[in-house]
Amino acid sequence: MSKVEDLKLKNSEMMKECFYNTHIWTKNELSNTTGISKSAITNILKDLINIKMIEFIGEAQSTGGRKSKQYRLNKDYFHIGKIVLQRKKDRYYFIGQSVNLFNQIIVDKQIISKQGTYQELVELIQELITNDTSISTICLSIPGICENGFISDCDFEELRNMELKKLLSDLLHKEIIIENDVNVAVIALHHRYTVVNLALLYQPEVEYVGCGMIIANQLYNGYSHFAGELRYLPFYNHQIQREMLNTHPKELLRLQIETICCVMNPEMICLYSDVLNENELQSISLQIPKQHQPRIQVIQELNMYLYEGLYDIAMHNLKDENHVY
Repeated sequence: MSKVEDLKLKNSEMMKECFYNTHIWTKNELSNTTGISKSAITNILKDLINIKMIEFIGEAQSTGGRKSKQYRLNKDYFHIGKIVLQRKKDRYYFIGQSVNLFNQIIVDKQIISKQGTYQELVELIQELITNDTSISTICLSIPGICENGFISDCDFEELRNMELKKLLSDLLHKEIIIENDVNVAVIALHHRYTVVNLALLYQPEVEYVGCGMIIANQLYNGYSHFAGELRYLPFYNHQIQREMLNTHPKELLRLQIETICCVMNPEMICLYSDVLNENELQSISLQIPKQHQPRIQVIQELNMYLYEGLYDIAMHNLKDENHVY
């Protein structure tokens, strides 16, 4: 690739990222933001219009001089499939949405089962694709440990020890992104609460608490994506945790909050529980020095942040200059 072609590609990727971050731009705004010349901006805009990534939407309001033309990201350039897997007692939930690039819902599907199988997951995704043929990327939130698409542990027993990303990619021929559920939610929470160090603790009614961590404004997974798996803390085994979840869930959560405080010392910890109400969560009294205690934020609904987080992850992936459209 020549230097001229390489520069044009870099400029094009820079402009694409501008449209993914802020949907509407004028040529002047793009030039001022990116430092790209107006003539180069014009040529790249023509290319992006030709591939239907952006569209001309009219002229901006005049500020006294010549009116500027406005260009907007084509919300239907392609769509995103969002899949949330959740376990509630003896039921397995497969919740699916397809959205456009403005995060507006196109299709909404759900499967509730007693098995929680891979085939049910495939059935849900195929229903979404059938009803929305513009889906290009599928982003999944799972209650388990995922490393490079391999599910080593999961509340959906049939998905354990499965190369889920490879299986879905080979079957569907779509881009597949898989992330742990609390990591997905904490990404969305980080966008809402502008703190540098943030944690989310989710206490489900079955299985074990999960923790997502943002450290120095970055999601922290650990080297094998094991970070946040509080179920393996050596202070209390799985049996003790199950007993405490049934008999003393508030005390169990307090211990887990204090563990996170000592390990990562976050500015804020967000709490969501299937077994404790808001008043019970707000009244948890930590037994660590006051000056080291984080701000506690109780969240009312987890799914909203799961949907937001999946969208954020998919859009972040689009900004990768190596992404193939």
